[in-house]
Amino acid sequence: MNIVHWAPPPLQIWAPDLQRLQRLADSAENAGHPAAYFLLSELNRANPYDGEEPPAFAVSVNSWVTFSIDDSSTVLRRLLVLPEDCVDADNHLSVLSPIGAALVGLPQGSRMPYVDFDGEIKVVTVKAVRANRNSRQREIAAAVCTALLLIIWIALVRIYK
Repeated sequence: MNIVHWAPPPLQIWAPDLQRLQRLADSAENAGHPAAYFLLSELNRANPYDGEEPPAFAVSVNSWVTFSIDDSSTVLRRLLVLPEDCVDADNHLSVLSPIGAALVGLPQGSRMPYVDFDGEIKVVTVKAVRANRNSRQREIAAAVCTALLLIIWIALVRIYK
């Protein structure tokens, strides 16, 4: 791939994720994290996706992505997560890693160069994207529990007022 005459693919990032990722990248840049500037540059060129759920056609936070590096025959599959959720290196990939920052927002079939932590230029190719339905279900369950607790708290305040 000739990177000199190459235009980066368009990025589609779910609007709530875009805001959250910008805060994360700003904080990481202030802390001197080596991948923060690259993530910020990718977020700055991203188009916000305003759907009710993340786009199914592009790599999102909490989506499974199947990819290869440098056209290798080795295909990897990871769940793209926020750094605090990256607890299993065999299954998780932090959005604050060079490859995670390169993948976020890419549509299936896209190729994106990035510089790894060793300073080498690599190219990642997105083979497939799949939403993590379990993660979305947990987020919905947490929202429902929060709403129920709020209703109970309001009821108790009114009873004991």
